Amino acid sequence: MSTAKQRPSRLAGLVRLLLLLGAVALAALSIGARTSDISEVFDHVRDSLLGSSQAQTASPGKWVQSGPTSIEPQQLASLDVARQDRSDDDYERAEFGDGWESTGDGCDTRDAILDRDLVEVTYENGSDCEVTDGTLHDPYTGTTIQGDLSESIQIDHIVSLSDAWYSGAEDWSAEKRESFANDLDNLVAVDASANMSKSDDSIAEWYTDWDPPSETAQCRYAAQYVDVLASYDLSVTSDDYKLLKKLETDCRDLA
Repeated sequence: MSTAKQRPSRLAGLVRLLLLLGAVALAALSIGARTSDISEVFDHVRDSLLGSSQAQTASPGKWVQSGPTSIEPQQLASLDVARQDRSDDDYERAEFGDGWESTGDGCDTRDAILDRDLVEVTYENGSDCEVTDGTLHDPYTGTTIQGDLSESIQIDHIVSLSDAWYSGAEDWSAEKRESFANDLDNLVAVDASANMSKSDDSIAEWYTDWDPPSETAQCRYAAQYVDVLASYDLSVTSDDYKLLKKLETDCRDLA
């Protein structure tokens, strides 16, 4: 059974803080300390513990650390800003193939992404690539997910297949669309619920609802989104382009 651990240290840290402050209060009262003295000790202990807790930030994850966190200006400038008529609603997942391509030895594109993005990975007995479980530091939520991966983790298309369809992929060959659906540069392992929430949204549609765990994660996503669009000569809406121009500035020189 899969388990999702969301910042497990926070609750434990608060409990430790309360217990320690309670112990300080009892000790102070037992020796007849003044209220002002007790308050000063409380503040010192609390600030020390909270400072230590804040310093222990969650890992950004392998994918966030694996690529650029700034948008390439030339790539962004090369994008065609176009109106996209989605009123026909003629997109179907089957237009991009039947699913994950096999990579041999019983493994597929999903296994390749899990192997790339997770840590502490284990494999099916006798396999060098069929991932059964591991640990994901999720780039979309900042949570840490461990255990059975079948339900808790999904593979997201950074530029969704539907978004690509209306941005130019409708005119591609079936072979090119299937290759796009399995392009490792357009895929990332993420929390399943976050992926379902993102659904087929373009970047401007999704960003209004996304609460990125860090500026680094946000900018890594934006940089990769632009890279995929530019690599496949896909267009963007005016809303997408306005947001990407803002992120180009916001993410510039990100440490």
